[in-house]
Amino acid sequence: MQKRLLAFVYALRGIKHGWKREVHFRIHAAVAVVAILLGIFLQIKIWEWCVVLLNIGIVLSAELMNAAIERLADRITKEHDPFIAQAKDLAAGAVLIVAFIAFVLGAIIFVP
Repeated sequence: MQKRLLAFVYALRGIKHGWKREVHFRIHAAVAVVAILLGIFLQIKIWEWCVVLLNIGIVLSAELMNAAIERLADRITKEHDPFIAQAKDLAAGAVLIVAFIAFVLGAIIFVP
């Protein structure tokens, strides 16, 4: 039981690190707050809340995974390595894709 509790503590610590050290994580979190407030103001339907909250979770998780990959890659070497650069670019590309899809879905929900 204590191992499971520690895993939860470590996960919260990871979110805290992301908040403190990752500018893009804070930007995505701010956009998430705006989306939540907009959802409350516009009284969106329950299924729309599911889409909004799922997208918030995916984008924030992707941003933390990107940060983790960057940290590990930087720990391996500070010198330019084309494979590490490609791994970092791939992770950043994944964040861009989910953020773009979240934006499109947000527009579908909030614009009408």
